[in-house]
Amino acid sequence: METFGSQRIKWPYATHLVDRTAFTRLAPVVEEENPGALLLGRVVAIGRHKDLESVDGRRIALFRDDLFVGALGHRYATDQFEGAAVCRGPLGHILSIGGVCGEVVSKNERMAEPTVVEWLGRLAGDDGTPLHLRDFRRATARPLHAPRPRIVLSLGASMNAGKTTTAAQLVRSLATAGLRVSAAKITGTACRKDPSLLEDAGAGRVLDFTWAGWPSTAGCSRDELLAIWREITWALRADQPDYLVYEIADGIVQRETRMLLEDPLVRESVDAVTYAAPDSLSCESGVRMLRTMGYTVLATAGPVANSPLGRAEVEAMTQLPCLCGEQILGGALVQAISAVKAA
Repeated sequence: METFGSQRIKWPYATHLVDRTAFTRLAPVVEEENPGALLLGRVVAIGRHKDLESVDGRRIALFRDDLFVGALGHRYATDQFEGAAVCRGPLGHILSIGGVCGEVVSKNERMAEPTVVEWLGRLAGDDGTPLHLRDFRRATARPLHAPRPRIVLSLGASMNAGKTTTAAQLVRSLATAGLRVSAAKITGTACRKDPSLLEDAGAGRVLDFTWAGWPSTAGCSRDELLAIWREITWALRADQPDYLVYEIADGIVQRETRMLLEDPLVRESVDAVTYAAPDSLSCESGVRMLRTMGYTVLATAGPVANSPLGRAEVEAMTQLPCLCGEQILGGALVQAISAVKAA
């Protein structure tokens, strides 16, 4: 369904896999905590989110009384909102530009109040059964004969530490070296910007957790996170890349990130990691924690590497190279990876 009454419906990135023709009617709104539930909302008051991101990444301006499809999802964003994937009554909040919605639990003190929406109903099919994001997930078969690519994780100290930028620079340098590389964002909140950057850097294929039916990964259990990891890995291995570059959102002490990193399946399948951070002290503690977990840390990066003084501090503290973007794009990480034995 593209319109409701005489109004056009806006579809944000979190819904990019949804077959819009499956939406033929509205079911009543019910009180629920249900990540992935799809609701039709009407904008009541414009706050933090003045636009949404379309399925192709274009900004869609929001106006009062606009209709859009939102996906209930938890949000964990230290710089923005903590949100819950709940529907309690007729009103809710937009939690992210990708169309993840729910209720704001807390917010950064510098963040504006959230955009408020009125829930008009649950998206439903011909038989009245409510639709869910996982109804449209892209199931993947386990590769039987594809060779195992090397896996490199781009990790960091926190939100906005430089993880995606480092991952994109690594993808670019691998592709420039003539290697086949695919990429993924394993955890986070639905947003087209990061996968687009990885595609633009030269990744042959890029997936994120939305392909496994999740609008966000905050609140996921260990089993759910591992299922996302497996499904994305199986799908990307079908293209037989030489390398897989994965970004894991937020910092390494965040709940879901830490659960993944501490799991033997993940640790045993990862060949090396990079660590992005804003300062030298964060690099020292982060590298030390990752080494304790059993990971091979290739290098540090992020805002700290913008300063020669910062790089010198990090290298003295960690005995690892601290690489700025120009160095990574010049192939410094490719050389470091080639010296690491496959896991």
